[in-house]
Amino acid sequence: MVTEVAFFNALPGKEEELGQGIIQGIEFIRQHPECISANATRCLEKPGRYMLSVVWSSLEAHVNDFRNSALFAQWRAPIEGLFEEKPEVFHYQAY
Repeated sequence: MVTEVAFFNALPGKEEELGQGIIQGIEFIRQHPECISANATRCLEKPGRYMLSVVWSSLEAHVNDFRNSALFAQWRAPIEGLFEEKPEVFHYQAY
């Protein structure tokens, strides 16, 4: 299993809208058969910063399968234009 962690920073004035978009979009991530779990959290110190955490069956399931699927476009649609730059994305494996 691999845990994907992504950090999104809302555009000024779009903090709430980004949070709601993440909540809507995360349902599409959860529909992927290789997604084990997915959740999002909001930073207390920086309310415009969100962390998405998704556990995948493998790195390939995320990078090759999900990112090239229609579900990826559906996940991103509710948040397009609401965050700064590309999100930081990292992958972690149990140590």
